[in-house]
Amino acid sequence: MRSLTKLVLAAVMVTSAHAASEGADGSNGPAYLPPPPPIPFVHNWTGFYAGAHAGVGWSNGDSSGSAGFIGGGQVGFNYQINQWVLGVEGDLSGTTIKDSVSATVVGPGAVLSGNAEASLNWVSTLAPRVGYAFNNWLVYGKVGGAWAHTSGTATAGINGLQLASVSVDETLSGWMLGIGAEYALWNNWTAKIEYDMMDFSNSGPFAADKFNVLKAGMNYRFGAPGWPF
Repeated sequence: MRSLTKLVLAAVMVTSAHAASEGADGSNGPAYLPPPPPIPFVHNWTGFYAGAHAGVGWSNGDSSGSAGFIGGGQVGFNYQINQWVLGVEGDLSGTTIKDSVSATVVGPGAVLSGNAEASLNWVSTLAPRVGYAFNNWLVYGKVGGAWAHTSGTATAGINGLQLASVSVDETLSGWMLGIGAEYALWNNWTAKIEYDMMDFSNSGPFAADKFNVLKAGMNYRFGAPGWPF
């Protein structure tokens, strides 16, 4: 009888332990995998864009230090491959850059004078761009063609009386190179700063053949804003 009682107590204890174990497992509920981390937002530079710029320009190679303001617009297209951004951009800028020189010779009974003035009316460039993107930042370089329209006038006189005058009006062509950085601000807007050097190979009425431009601008990219990729 005592052996039977011990056997019954042992069975009850085993059954209770098993039920308690199942109850504990059931309280944890079914196991779920944690959600995947959110995809980070990465700005995408692909698309057509247009914008405006303003800055300063100056010539080199002469002692007059010709300088002035520039302002205009640009259009272009970018295509992003991983972090590399390939594209092409064209721009057109009006300028106030001028160069002038004058000379006076005093002789017996006569004063000879001469004056020359040249203006850089506008400059334009068309160049492919190659850049590298750091999310919202894009650093780039470009090399391409450059064009400029110049006008100039030279006069000569004696004793204050003008004797001759010559005018020049022509469009020059050359090449350019530039470097810059662009930052994506919000939605489709970006801001940039850029330096360009243009070489026209001693053409035109200017004493200098090279012009430098430092400009800042903003662009608007058409299409959807940057997206994850």
